[in-house]
Amino acid sequence: MKITRIAAYHVKLPYVGGTYVWGRGHAISVGLSTVITIDTDTGISGCGESCPIDGIYLAAYPEGIVPALVRLAPALLGADPRQVHAIERIMDGVLKGHPYAKSAIDAACWDILGKSADLPVCMLMGGRLSDGDPLYRAAPQGSADRTARAMQAYRKAGYRQFQIKVGNDWQTDIDRIIQAPSLLEPGESAFADANTGWTVHHAVQVVRAVRETGIMIEQPCTTYAECLYVRSRSDLPVKLDECITGLGIAEHIVADRPAEVAGLKISNLGGLTKARRVRDYLVHHGISVVAEDTWGGEITTAALAHLAASTPPEYLYNTTDLHNYNTVSTGRPGPRTEGGKLYAGDAPGLGVEPDTSTIGEPVAVYQA
Repeated sequence: MKITRIAAYHVKLPYVGGTYVWGRGHAISVGLSTVITIDTDTGISGCGESCPIDGIYLAAYPEGIVPALVRLAPALLGADPRQVHAIERIMDGVLKGHPYAKSAIDAACWDILGKSADLPVCMLMGGRLSDGDPLYRAAPQGSADRTARAMQAYRKAGYRQFQIKVGNDWQTDIDRIIQAPSLLEPGESAFADANTGWTVHHAVQVVRAVRETGIMIEQPCTTYAECLYVRSRSDLPVKLDECITGLGIAEHIVADRPAEVAGLKISNLGGLTKARRVRDYLVHHGISVVAEDTWGGEITTAALAHLAASTPPEYLYNTTDLHNYNTVSTGRPGPRTEGGKLYAGDAPGLGVEPDTSTIGEPVAVYQA
C-alpha cells in the first residue's frame, strides 16, 4: 500500500458559547481547524485533524498547519501509511518540531491502518479496555454566577468533572478557586486550569491561599521547571499539560513526581503514535493521564476516544469531547457521548469521515 495523495482542508469552528476565555487573557470565538485526508493506491483513505487555537498553541501556525506540509507531504508520497513508526521517522527526519502538522497526518495513517485491518484504532493501540470514558467540561473565565449556570447546564448533560479556568488575574483566581467546592454536588470534582497564566511568584501565593480547598491545580506556569518549583511549595494535587511535549518530559515527571496527572494533547505531542508511547510510559510508572487536545471537531474527538478507550481505566483521569464545543462539524458521524462519557466507535479505523458539507475545497494538495 502506498500514499498517492495528501490534501488539506480548512474548517472554521465557532465556539458554541460565543467566546471562550482562558489563561493570560487569551480568548477564542472561532478556531481554524485543518482536516487532512490521505489516499492510497488500494482505494483506502484516512483522515486526521489539527486545530492549534489562537494564543499559546498557535505558535508558528497563523495559517493553520498547511505551511508545514510543504516539507512533510512530498516526503510521504509513496510511503506505506500502515507503517506508523516509519511514517513518524520520515516526518521527524524532514522537519523538526511542528507537532500540530504531524499529528493530523499521523491520525490519518492510523485511520488507514484500522480500515486495512478491519479493526477500530483502539484495538490496535492496546485493546478496548473500557466501555465509555469519563468526560470533563471546561467552565470559561467569568463571574461566579456565570460559572454556576454553566456547570448546572453541563451537569444536566451528565458531566461530573469540571475544569475551572483561571490564570488571568491571580488575586481574582484565588477567589474563583476557593468558591469552586461550593459549586460541586456529591460525586463531582473540579480542577483549576491556569493554562501557564501565572508567574512563579504569583502561583506560589495562589496555591498557599487555596490550600484548604484540595483543588487540583493544572499547569500553573509556563515551563516544567517553574511548575516543579511551585509544586515544591504546595501539597495540592497537580496536573501538567502544556509543558508535556514528548517522552523526555514524561521521564522527568516519573523521576521528579511533580504531578499526579499528565494531560496528553495529541497535537502537542505530534500524534497518536507519540501519545501512545508517552501514555504507556507514564501508566507503567503509575501516573494518570488525560486524553485530550488543544481544540478540534469530530475527527479530533474520534482520535481522543480511541486513545482513551485503550488506556487502563484506573489510570485515565478523564477525556474531552471537543466536537461538542463547536457549532460546525468536521466529520460524520461524531463520536457518541452519553451520560458524561465518551465512547470509541466499533467501525474500522477512527470511525469518522470528513464532513463534505463543511470542509469545502482543499487549500493544499500533494499527489504522486
